[in-house]
Amino acid sequence: MSDAFQIGPFLLKMSMLAVVVSLSLGFVAISAQLTHSREWKSAVIELLSHALVLAFLVWKFSYILFDFSKALENPSSILYFSGGENGTMLAVVAVVVFLTKTVRKKAIPVHLVALAMATGFLAATGVYQLLTVVFEQSSMWYHVQQIAICAFFIWWLQRAKEGLIHLAAWLAPVMWFAISQVYVHFFVPNREAVFAGLSGDQLMYYAFALLLLFLSRRVKPIGGATDEEAS
Repeated sequence: MSDAFQIGPFLLKMSMLAVVVSLSLGFVAISAQLTHSREWKSAVIELLSHALVLAFLVWKFSYILFDFSKALENPSSILYFSGGENGTMLAVVAVVVFLTKTVRKKAIPVHLVALAMATGFLAATGVYQLLTVVFEQSSMWYHVQQIAICAFFIWWLQRAKEGLIHLAAWLAPVMWFAISQVYVHFFVPNREAVFAGLSGDQLMYYAFALLLLFLSRRVKPIGGATDEEAS
């Protein structure tokens, strides 16, 4: 989405507009998902709203940390640049710390936070992929498959949410989502293979899926016993 349009003195990129619309609809989906948990609904939405703002601020202003000399020479560049991939990683760490401390402090049920985050992420990603198809009309097979993946997992969350009280129950579905990303990234335009025919992103998702598989085989079954205890 490289097109842009001007609103007064501001130049707004279509990609940024798509992100704003996607995030907004992601929160609408979260609100709908938490309809039956009204006592925690506002707390969870407020928590994730603050986490999103924190992520944006850390990602945006980490440019000062990673390109201090350029930011010092031209302070206005802070408005146009961000911390890039390093800033994204720093934002993830900041959000994880924030969520961990706040959830413990306010005693918010962790499974509701996980459900809300998964729902919002899938809804926002699906909408963004749809808007990309509408505005770019290129690489449609990749984006259409991403939309289908997001829709399927949202449907699955709606059906299985009663069984997702324990975080161990999330390992398998998240693993399958990671596997789906390994598959769908074969359709990324100009994909560059790094190892064994897989791109860097595919290797990351593949390693994550293997980690989740490893953990799922070692987590004690909910309401049951391990193989050693059973014998």
